[in-house]
Amino acid sequence: MKAKHLVLLLFTFIQSQRLLAQDHSPVGVMISHGHPKGGWMVSYSFMQMQMKGNRSGTDAIADENVFSQYLMSPQSMHMDMHMIMVMYGLSGRLSFMAMAAYQKSEMKMIMLPGVMHMHHGMEMSSTSGDMDMSSSGIGDTRIWGIYKLMNAESSSLVFSLGVNLPTGSIDLDGKPPMYEGLRMPYMMQLGSGSVDFLPGITYLKNHKKISWSVQGLSVLRLMDNANSYHYGNEFVVNAWASYKFGSLFSTSLRAEAVNSDKISGADKQIYYAMEPDADPKNYGGTRVNAYLGGNFYLSKGILSDTKIGFEFGAPVFQDVNGIQLGTSYCWTAGITKSF
Repeated sequence: MKAKHLVLLLFTFIQSQRLLAQDHSPVGVMISHGHPKGGWMVSYSFMQMQMKGNRSGTDAIADENVFSQYLMSPQSMHMDMHMIMVMYGLSGRLSFMAMAAYQKSEMKMIMLPGVMHMHHGMEMSSTSGDMDMSSSGIGDTRIWGIYKLMNAESSSLVFSLGVNLPTGSIDLDGKPPMYEGLRMPYMMQLGSGSVDFLPGITYLKNHKKISWSVQGLSVLRLMDNANSYHYGNEFVVNAWASYKFGSLFSTSLRAEAVNSDKISGADKQIYYAMEPDADPKNYGGTRVNAYLGGNFYLSKGILSDTKIGFEFGAPVFQDVNGIQLGTSYCWTAGITKSF
């Protein structure tokens, strides 16, 4: 066999191995596998979430129910998040991953007619109903170590342990008339303000054109931040399956269950009776979401080993603590390059 034929055969084999090793995980899944030794992965993703309508427990409630306890009633919230992730394979079993984020949130509210408020030291009455609130900036940074407990030919089991670094601000002040001299509610801040721990475990199985995974993740918040509170612990179970159509496209279905606790403590600069999002008891609960996604795979030129993914999800069950806006939908799109 001539040398050029041997090189061609070797190249074809390597390409086929790359295709077999394609990552079929949905774009909304943060951790699915460890990276090969010396390998890099860089990704950018954009997530958008829309929330609308107030809920108490599993039921939708009217503004009148909110006004019985608070001065304002949220109507909707829109959040955009840009995320950049980098992963590096330190060895055949151990990888490191880091994620940074930039986010923007906008909330629309209506005010209880006739409510009295202070503006530049003068007491004024409001009969108008609409108010907007927004925040934007760098969010928290997360760093993980990912260790392969099992790495068979068609399956893997990885343990992940991460830490949340509080790089997002928790000191953003509101604007007049209602929030003059006060901090905005907790969910309008850009981070948790606390160092949190992120343990998790993920099992992944590949069988010809079908891949599936079960994953358990958690966020353990054990200490208060500088403003004397911390978000509740969070537990997530993900289960997804994908089907590969040829070498260029795969589609996925995913179910996600999230359970989280209320906020512990309180920021004294956030007036709890202003609106539900300013009250620590109105955080956490149980939500189950369903997602449909797809991945496109590129394998030529500078775009070789590149995945472009999208995913759309909506809640199928929501049981919130206290009074909260319900989630309407969430979608994510992103691009990942391995080298």
